Amino acid sequence: MACHDQDVTLLSFWPSPFSMRVKLALLLKGIEHEDLSQDLGNKSKLLLESNPVHKKVPVLIHKGKPIAESAIIVHYIDEVWPGTSPLLPQDAFLRAQHRFWTDFFEKKISDSLDRFIRSNGAAVNEEFIQDCLLLEGALAELGDEEEGPFFGGASMSFLDVMLAPSAVWIPALEQVMGLKPASQEQCPRLHKLFGAVTEHPSAKVALPQIEKLKEFTQARLVRK
Repeated sequence: MACHDQDVTLLSFWPSPFSMRVKLALLLKGIEHEDLSQDLGNKSKLLLESNPVHKKVPVLIHKGKPIAESAIIVHYIDEVWPGTSPLLPQDAFLRAQHRFWTDFFEKKISDSLDRFIRSNGAAVNEEFIQDCLLLEGALAELGDEEEGPFFGGASMSFLDVMLAPSAVWIPALEQVMGLKPASQEQCPRLHKLFGAVTEHPSAKVALPQIEKLKEFTQARLVRK
């Protein structure tokens, strides 16, 4: 069921995992919006005015007011449209855990993937696997496997939305750059989560095809 709310615009860039998160949250909530793709090589006046501090996507513009940074935007979306597909848990401790593991993902896993793209180093790859093992432990602790594959059980939660772009980016980096992800034996729950993400109707719209990401990554490597 679509949620009608005037003036919802997303400034995005399709390969950006941060843009994918916001797109996914909007789709999960059924929020109608305009998606304005940005040319990051020639940033629009709207983007520069909407995010003058970082000058990056994504930016959500709601009723003329811009919100930047993907985790902050998804949190905002959940607060403004609480009625459909709530993302953050009701329990304050669980909400704090979702924020903690989001912060861990940003500072550790995203960072190690960025460094792997720059260096293609085995040491960075091993660090990435070790961090995935910690995330696997969090999923075992916070997610109810009997209810479903996600941190939110049967439905996607805040933390699932934060992790979802990895379901397409990790295989793309594996196939193009030789990234060695944690094995199914090492991280069975994470493998199941990412598999469920790729089959989710909203994620199929929000996340690009792995082949398209591979082409994008290969083109960037050639330009270097």
